[in-house]
Amino acid sequence: MLTIPSLKSLKIPPVEYNYQGRGIKMDYSIGDMELTGLKQFSIKNIAASEKTLEVSLTLLFPVLTLRSEQYKLTGWAYYVYPLRGSGKMNLVFRNSIITATVRFASDRGGTRIHDFLLNFDVKQIEADLQNSSWPINVLLNTEGAQILAEYHSTIVKALWDYVVPTVNNYLLDVPPSHLLQIIVDSK
Repeated sequence: MLTIPSLKSLKIPPVEYNYQGRGIKMDYSIGDMELTGLKQFSIKNIAASEKTLEVSLTLLFPVLTLRSEQYKLTGWAYYVYPLRGSGKMNLVFRNSIITATVRFASDRGGTRIHDFLLNFDVKQIEADLQNSSWPINVLLNTEGAQILAEYHSTIVKALWDYVVPTVNNYLLDVPPSHLLQIIVDSK
């Protein structure tokens, strides 16, 4: 049996970005973040191929929560309204569907992620950015899922840079055939 590390939470390093769209132009930064809710998911679909060392799966996460003790934003809405905000951030993602295809490779008797494709569909976002000016929370609550979709490539890059190395370290001692058998048995 493969012992899986705790999925209680995922630590995410600080980020700085700018956003331009939907009548909004702003720069923002978010301090250290924690993503929770990863333990509660259901597998909607899973398939594995020992020949290609590939796994495809679809997961449903009913509730994911992203928190940070510090965010900061400045900008403009509709060229008229100044946007400001700083404080704690709490984002709740409801009914998130993650579809992934992961191609593994053999690595000195163990396994590593060679490549992956990821798609996600978040049905609803509930945002609470403390001390934020109008219309930040309103915009995130009504259009947050669409805005998040615009960050697809950024999210995939972050997964590749921060999550994949952690998973690869974990899989160093797991032969590909053993990993795929565990996945097949979990169906």
